[in-house]
Amino acid sequence: MIRPLLWLPLAALSLSPALAEEASLEQQARALHALAGGEWCALNDGFIPEGEDFASWTFTYKPDWSPDAEEETVTLIRLFCMAGAYNINHAYYIHRDFEGLTPLSFAMPMVDPQYEDEDFEGKLLEVPVIGMSSTLVLVNSDFDPETKTITSFSKWRGIGDASSSGTWAFREGEFVLVRYDVDASYDGEINPETLLDYTGKQKK
Repeated sequence: MIRPLLWLPLAALSLSPALAEEASLEQQARALHALAGGEWCALNDGFIPEGEDFASWTFTYKPDWSPDAEEETVTLIRLFCMAGAYNINHAYYIHRDFEGLTPLSFAMPMVDPQYEDEDFEGKLLEVPVIGMSSTLVLVNSDFDPETKTITSFSKWRGIGDASSSGTWAFREGEFVLVRYDVDASYDGEINPETLLDYTGKQKK
């Protein structure tokens, strides 16, 4: 049994399908975004770049846990969080028939670039992965409904010569990190290094 005080935050971040009768999915997502996005997503004081406020995609998939499994419908929602000089941030939410509407959290490697003389504009020695983290916000992201993949490209500075980018593929009802690249060399060139790549690996 979940204690009442612990149950309240869980309820705040999950809206059941029954609430769809009281509010549209967009309204539900905006209400959830106000909770899950936190103060950081309100730093722009109402400024929203044109066309970046809200987007949604609905698609179906057939789970492979049983040959008799019925197709399930999924709606992916993207909501604007904030924008800087060269990066636009969005949060994503997903609606499934059983779970209702929930925030999407994205797996992301944590890296610790090593530079010669500890100068980030000096020679890049290596980019070790020191762990795994997750994020509720993606930078310069988009969704491709044909491949059912979400991609992001985060510029570490304006000219884009240092950056990180990820690809999350929809597999069995979840968005799974399948590729991550980092360009940690501030050398004026676009030369990313692939840190992980599962794009060719599928569950059999």
